[in-house]
Amino acid sequence: MLPQGHPHDAQLQEFQYFVVIDFEATCDKVNNPFPQEIIEFPSVLVNSATGQLEASFQTYVRPTYHQFLTDFCKELTGIQQIQVDRGVPLSEALLMHDKWLEDKGIKNKNFAIVTWSNWDCRVMLESECRFKRIRKPPYFNRWINLKVPFHEVFGDVRCNLKEAVQLSGLTWEGRAHCGLDDARNTARLLALLMHRGFKFSITNSLVWQPAPQSTTSCQLSPDRSPDPVQSQQKLNEMLRSPVQLNPYAATVGKDRAMYCYCGVLSRWSIVRKPGPMQGRYFYGCGNWTATRRAICPYFAWAS
Repeated sequence: MLPQGHPHDAQLQEFQYFVVIDFEATCDKVNNPFPQEIIEFPSVLVNSATGQLEASFQTYVRPTYHQFLTDFCKELTGIQQIQVDRGVPLSEALLMHDKWLEDKGIKNKNFAIVTWSNWDCRVMLESECRFKRIRKPPYFNRWINLKVPFHEVFGDVRCNLKEAVQLSGLTWEGRAHCGLDDARNTARLLALLMHRGFKFSITNSLVWQPAPQSTTSCQLSPDRSPDPVQSQQKLNEMLRSPVQLNPYAATVGKDRAMYCYCGVLSRWSIVRKPGPMQGRYFYGCGNWTATRRAICPYFAWAS
């Protein structure tokens, strides 16, 4: 329950509504399957004037590359194989969610996506949509990472979502790593910060910025932009385009600078496995380590 008796100024917030999401994806205990795919798509609607959780949306999503969930994934998320087997493709889930926002009268209002961390929009949804060439609604290209205002209010303490909810004085409700329960608890934490008078603003966005030597790449904005006017102009330019495609997709070469979906300089390698592709160069995600593997599924042949 939220604390009672805290006045809330409805005019304080920039946004009329907040749409809180928390995706669940295919995973394993040691090495996550590649590519990771969203398997639960939940969303919770919060009215900024009242702080109330007005409605929720949920659908399970059927993975296409790794169709069978690992035992670890089922135990962690509580999602069973039959639920994803009966789920919808990600493209359909995005359409269903968009229609839900439209039916609720939210699409024509000023609203913001809210997440706990940047993973949902910056990494998971962005990389999967690019990998599968899915057009996602442009409102997913900017979001509020609730970790940022939480740390401003409660200090720079390292904690996960459940610990943050409990640290704020709220009681955790539901199952951790159930997407809908996580989204609801994130929404409750959001409402608590609203009741404390915190004014929310966009913390992160996916925007196009010019790279050195007059090339173009997909760069990610910092948590706080030093120039809000300039950031808003870039954001407006980005929102006018429903999808951003990698500008190097058609014209690549081993000696040319390439940027992967997560915004860093990609790394090139060579196919060593015997076969028709042996000896060909290709680009992959630059955020790569032997233990963590790649952070996004970027791939492009060098020629």
